Amino acid sequence: MAVVAATIALDHHIRVLMTHTHSEQGVLEHVFSQTGAAAQARTSGGMDAIERLVQCGLLTPEGIRDHAESILKDRLELLSGSMHSEKQTARLLLPHIFRDYRRFYDLLFVDVSQEDDPEAAAFVMEQADLIVVNVSQNQVSLNSYFGASGQAPVPEHKHVLYCLGAYERSSRMNKERLIKQYGVKKSAVGIVPYNTGFMDAQNERRTVQFLLKAREARARFLEFSEEAYFTASVRRLGKLILQTLEISPVPELEAAND
Repeated sequence: MAVVAATIALDHHIRVLMTHTHSEQGVLEHVFSQTGAAAQARTSGGMDAIERLVQCGLLTPEGIRDHAESILKDRLELLSGSMHSEKQTARLLLPHIFRDYRRFYDLLFVDVSQEDDPEAAAFVMEQADLIVVNVSQNQVSLNSYFGASGQAPVPEHKHVLYCLGAYERSSRMNKERLIKQYGVKKSAVGIVPYNTGFMDAQNERRTVQFLLKAREARARFLEFSEEAYFTASVRRLGKLILQTLEISPVPELEAAND
């Protein structure tokens, strides 16, 4: 979710807000933190600030914007999780966020955690215009998910896309086999390739810097580029999401020319 949201924000004249339903701060906060000090600065913002405003009846769309952390100026922002590890926080606050976010944002990405708070996850899926299911190339996990008895509780009437994360293109369980074996539409499957550089960038809190550098890589004739392949794949998934949502944002290049 992090890499797709960031790529959409980099590629288009569009404003994106990210948050999650986890009971405490975690991966999103880590991968988008430049330093440890940035994480400490979140104690006065994020979901904790939203909770205080809701309790006082003072939450406005401006309040959401003002307490989200800027990742890419005027493009990508993160509403960090609570510092208090209270499971009900997201469940109580998400209805307010869904109601008000559209004033300043074009897209809202919510990372759903079934384990932390099933009720919050169910609420997000019911409210969502699109559900993106992360799947792996593990046969057992795929059988469990796509099997009739193991199907995850995704509302039937919702648009659903599938993302093969940490994708290994040389695996026999590739995208094409998944589509054929489980009867999934080709247009409903995207990939985020496994990339060691991206993994290191997440660990070292330089995700945005990695993405900016990877965008400079160019595929050459008879020469495979991991970075170019990674960027192109993520862009295709982002485009698939926007097309499914029937959103046609202005590409960054066109916006710059204007």
